[in-house]
Amino acid sequence: MDRRQFVGRVTLGAAAACVQFGTPSSASAAAGRINVRFIGMMGFVERADGSFLVATPGQHGMHHMTHVPFLMARAGSKAAKAFGMTPIAGVVPEAFDTELVGSNPADFVYRSLENTSLEIVSGARDAVHNNASEMAQMQRIAPGKRLRGNIEKWASATVSIRGGELKNSSAHPDAHKVWSFGSYRQRLTDAVNFTNDDSATTTIRLTSAAEAQNITATAGETLELWMISSATPDSRSANPTRLEHTELLFDYVVDAKPVIAECSEATGREVPETAVPFLTPTSASMGIVATGATVPPYNDFCFLAAWLLGQ
Repeated sequence: MDRRQFVGRVTLGAAAACVQFGTPSSASAAAGRINVRFIGMMGFVERADGSFLVATPGQHGMHHMTHVPFLMARAGSKAAKAFGMTPIAGVVPEAFDTELVGSNPADFVYRSLENTSLEIVSGARDAVHNNASEMAQMQRIAPGKRLRGNIEKWASATVSIRGGELKNSSAHPDAHKVWSFGSYRQRLTDAVNFTNDDSATTTIRLTSAAEAQNITATAGETLELWMISSATPDSRSANPTRLEHTELLFDYVVDAKPVIAECSEATGREVPETAVPFLTPTSASMGIVATGATVPPYNDFCFLAAWLLGQ
C-alpha cells in the first residue's frame, strides 16, 4: 500500500452530537476573497520582516503525541485541480471543522502535506496584518527561551505567508475560552483564517521533493483551502480540560520545561466517526487502526501557537 494514501480509522462518537456546534455549512469563502483556513496544532513564527513561517509538529519518534498535516479543498475547485487532490473514503470534514457541520463528505478532496511546503504570497509587501490574537503566546508561556534554529528541517510541513491578513476563527467549541499555562492565562483558538489583500493577486505554491505546483488568484477571485494538522487516535487525551499534547509546542523551543494547558470549562467535542487521512501507523496507533477500538466520544482542542519575533 502506498503509505501516502494510508487512512486511519478512528471512532469518535455519534454524528448527531455535532449538530449543536457550528453553523450549517454550506459555509464557503466570501465571494471575491482568498481564504486559507489553518486548523489544529501548529506554530506561527513571525519573521523580522513581518511575514510568517507556519510549522506542524508531525509524527516524531520522541513521543506518541502525533499530528497529521494535510490539505483539504472542495472537489472540482481550482486548488483541488492544481494540487492533484483526491477523495478519500471515510473522511468526514465536520469532524475537523465545526463550520462544516452538515456538509457532504463527497464534496471534499485531500492531499498529504508530509515533507511538503506551501508558500502563500498576497500583494507586494512581506508583512502580514496579524489580527489573530488568540494563538498561544509562546514568548509569555516560555519567556526567555530560544526557538529552534532548524524549524524548517524539523517540522513535517511548513507554510510561508507573505502579505494578507490573519484573523481569529474557531473549529471547536472550546475555542475562545480562557486557558491556563501555570500562572499565565489567555483565550485560545484552534483556527485562524488567512485572507488576501484587497485588489492583490495571490499566489499559492506547493513544493515537495518530487514536484512543484502553483495557482494564482487575481483580485476579486474566490478561492478556499483548509490546512489541517489533526491529532491521531493515539494522541487523544481522556480529559478535555487538560491538554497533554501541549507538550508538542515545547518541541519548538530549547531548554523549556513543558507547561500543560488547562481549562475547567472545556468540554471536548463529540464528532462523527471519521478516518484521519494519510496517517502513518505508529506502534500505538496500529492497535487502534487494526481493531477499530472506540476512543473517548470527544476530540481534543488542538490549539495554535505563535512566536512573535518580528515586533
